[in-house]
Amino acid sequence: MSMNEKMHWRIVTPATWPAPPAEMSVSTCAEIEECPRRWALSAAKYPELWTGRGYPPKLQVAALAGSVVHLALEIITKQFTLAGVPSMNDPSAPQVLRELGGYTHVVEECVEHILKRYIDNPRAGLLMEHAQRTLRGQVPMLRARVQSMLSRIRLPKNAPPAPVAPALKSAGPPSRVPLVNGIYPEVEVRAKSIGWKGKIDLLVLGNDACEITDFKTGTADEAHKFQVRAYAVMWRLDEELNPSRRAVDRLVLAYERQDVDVAPPSASEIDELRRELLARRQTVEAALAAHPPSAHPSTETCRYCSVRQLCDAYWASATQVVSDDGRFGDIELIITKRHGPTSWDAVVVRSRDLPAKTPALLRLQQHEDFKEGTRVRVLDGALARDSEDDAAPAIVTLGLLSEAYYKPLGHQNIG
Repeated sequence: MSMNEKMHWRIVTPATWPAPPAEMSVSTCAEIEECPRRWALSAAKYPELWTGRGYPPKLQVAALAGSVVHLALEIITKQFTLAGVPSMNDPSAPQVLRELGGYTHVVEECVEHILKRYIDNPRAGLLMEHAQRTLRGQVPMLRARVQSMLSRIRLPKNAPPAPVAPALKSAGPPSRVPLVNGIYPEVEVRAKSIGWKGKIDLLVLGNDACEITDFKTGTADEAHKFQVRAYAVMWRLDEELNPSRRAVDRLVLAYERQDVDVAPPSASEIDELRRELLARRQTVEAALAAHPPSAHPSTETCRYCSVRQLCDAYWASATQVVSDDGRFGDIELIITKRHGPTSWDAVVVRSRDLPAKTPALLRLQQHEDFKEGTRVRVLDGALARDSEDDAAPAIVTLGLLSEAYYKPLGHQNIG
């Protein structure tokens, strides 16, 4: 698809379907398993739209808040590690925080850093100011979340900070050499024998300890336990960082209000998990071999899908996203004629709560020239209808958080 100057989008088929990831991660595998079509549409190339990777993601403020907290934890933990500060209760902790500018400064810097990732995203333009204003207003709350999670971190005093090799100071990828005893934030482990990788938030190696901690900014989920156990397997199988095949003896999921210990896998369980990871990789690779891959539309699967506007399987089902109160949701329309300068008469093609052929009035924020018969897919539009007048059209209004995508006449389905 391409974007016209009026900020309404045209649906087109991806230029090419993506190959499976060269190295699988837990989150990517779970996403493909849930809906192969969604992952493929998200990862496909759209050179006529932008030069970025995949489909430009929609800017979700709630998700960005979690990213800010996670980045702030990474920055402060790294500084604690370098300074040999084991916890917030250590007398040196306040000095380290002062050198960083304090909690508020760190969080504010993280807000700006996260938003910069969206500067070249053509889909985020209209929402950047809203996101910036919202996140800046949440700084006190985000700071409290960071403080809560940091208050429970305990780094062993007998484990020195990770040594900084000369290669790490230069540009380019960090050197993958065997890790000695130390504290290592943000360690990427690779199990090349099974084609998996993962990023450990905090790895502690001591004479009597081998611990993995994973920071979680959302609610507790059983899937998190599998993820951190998978990290233990990848660490064991990483022949470059861990040639001695050292096993993990403690796994921790660090949530905002509590730490959850997860039982590390035994030697037999590691072998079992290794086989499971390999089998899951082979299964998702087979699912992605179809062009297009299969779609699994459902209310829960599609609710937060960033590419549902491109998926004909979603619009052919009865799973269109609608808010609990019915005031906002997705709807597909066919334009019949112009109603006013920024409004069009239409009929409903697909909506969870409205029958097909229901008359509708589409209200836009800007002038747009549609041809009769054009299909328009609206995401997160404001929906309203007079419940006492069956002949009254459904009113579909585009607001700041809404998006509209149109399919040109004669356009072929994606699949």
